[in-house]
Amino acid sequence: MKRHQFSLRDVRQTLLGDTSYSTVCACVASFVFVLLAINCGPPPQSQYHIPESAFAAAEKTTPSQSMQSDASLPESATVQLQKMPYIRNAFKERVRVSSRGGLADFHARTRGQVQHSAIISDCSFDILKAFIAKGWSPIVMIQFQGRTPEILPLTHYNEKLGEVIFENPSNLNKRRLTYKDFEASWSKSSRNKCVLITPQQLTEANIRNVLGEYLPKTAFQEISVLSR
Repeated sequence: MKRHQFSLRDVRQTLLGDTSYSTVCACVASFVFVLLAINCGPPPQSQYHIPESAFAAAEKTTPSQSMQSDASLPESATVQLQKMPYIRNAFKERVRVSSRGGLADFHARTRGQVQHSAIISDCSFDILKAFIAKGWSPIVMIQFQGRTPEILPLTHYNEKLGEVIFENPSNLNKRRLTYKDFEASWSKSSRNKCVLITPQQLTEANIRNVLGEYLPKTAFQEISVLSR
């Protein structure tokens, strides 16, 4: 035993005295590093490379979805017709209603009384509501039960009550209709058209921009506008 102890001491002294000892240490250190790398996995990637998670991807789509959901109609809206002389001017004379020409004739005949007018085709009821919410009064041809067709501005809608109100610009008399009765008569009489009379000329781009504040784009893709 003593002889073995003596031999180990001799080897240690030899290694300490030999320049190859540093090489042995380096090999041992490299071996330890390799073991640690295998156990701990690959080294981490650079701090600037952050993989996109599903949550981050969902966050990217949120703003566009919220923008679409922001476009909505108010529950009710009213237009103050008494503050709109440019509409009242179109009704100073008795409005003659032609079952054939309808709103197109009205649009043409008001050229002398009204400077800016636009006729919008392929409307929906929601489009009419959006105009009212904007402060415009869509003019439609409507037929009340047992009466001849009339052309009147639509000035109010109410979702809770499910009714609309028409107003005569000459005397400001009001008439009410339920949504169901209005849509049935309007689609038949006006053929889903309306006329807008405004202080400034309206282009199709103007009208589409306004509708986009209240409705999704798919709701007014089919409209066409003839303005002067």
